[in-house]
Amino acid sequence: MYDFLTYIKQYISLSEVAEREIKKSVFIEELPKGHVLLREGKTCERLYFIAKGTVRTYHYQDGKDITYWIYPENTVLTSWHSYILRKPASEYIETTEDAVLISLSYNQWQELYLKYPKLERFGRLILEEQMALLDDFFKGYYFLSAKEKYELLTTAFPTITQRANLGHIASMLGISQETLSRIRK
Repeated sequence: MYDFLTYIKQYISLSEVAEREIKKSVFIEELPKGHVLLREGKTCERLYFIAKGTVRTYHYQDGKDITYWIYPENTVLTSWHSYILRKPASEYIETTEDAVLISLSYNQWQELYLKYPKLERFGRLILEEQMALLDDFFKGYYFLSAKEKYELLTTAFPTITQRANLGHIASMLGISQETLSRIRK
């Protein structure tokens, strides 16, 4: 719980009253590796903070699962399109290690934003940060060789490459697992 509050305080200062309200509102769950948090076609109701473990987002294409992204500890995640626009998700969200997740529902965040405008600033800042990271990564990604893609990933997100399944990393980079193995050597 305190990791989550520390994470928020990186962006904004929190009053004791707001802190108490967040503590009362959060849902903390310990989940095993492979637990599916969201399925395609369902609207994502929660914004998650990963206190422990890793989580990936993926979709199916021609019967094969394709990883979009792998999130390490101390990050926030959701199905951004589904969560923000309140529409069915086009992806799945799954734990890739045993995990401890802290979350609040969309409606809980909306209520907190109204009560504590600083929290609304927090929401905007994390959204901007997530979009900037993904935008920067994917702009370069389409013009890079397989080796350059892997180097970009290891530079920008080193913990992902140390903890994630090689098949998921290869899928996320759009390369075969064999190519990834050659690059890593």
